[in-house]
Amino acid sequence: MRRTGFLLAVAVVAGLALAGCQLTRQSFQAVSLGQTPEQVQKILGAPRYQFAGEWIYTSEDPRDLTKTAVYFDADKKVAGKSWENPEKPWENLREGQVPKP
Repeated sequence: MRRTGFLLAVAVVAGLALAGCQLTRQSFQAVSLGQTPEQVQKILGAPRYQFAGEWIYTSEDPRDLTKTAVYFDADKKVAGKSWENPEKPWENLREGQVPKP
């Protein structure tokens, strides 16, 4: 009985860890202007690419071309964010201070 409880707990933790790192429109929308990098990382997980003032997220599935970028200002707060999906351009969104492509 103890082993079953332990395995269940491990499965729940693993599921939460994977769910937290998945790039979804819902997780993107949960990121708000003014949030700290720690708050963004709790929502979206670790970025795939991290540059000075810009974090890039992409899907694990190479067939999914969705790209999300989060931009930080000098105070290390979210200044802007963008959602880009070339297969569904009507879903594309830019919010806040986002550099032009």
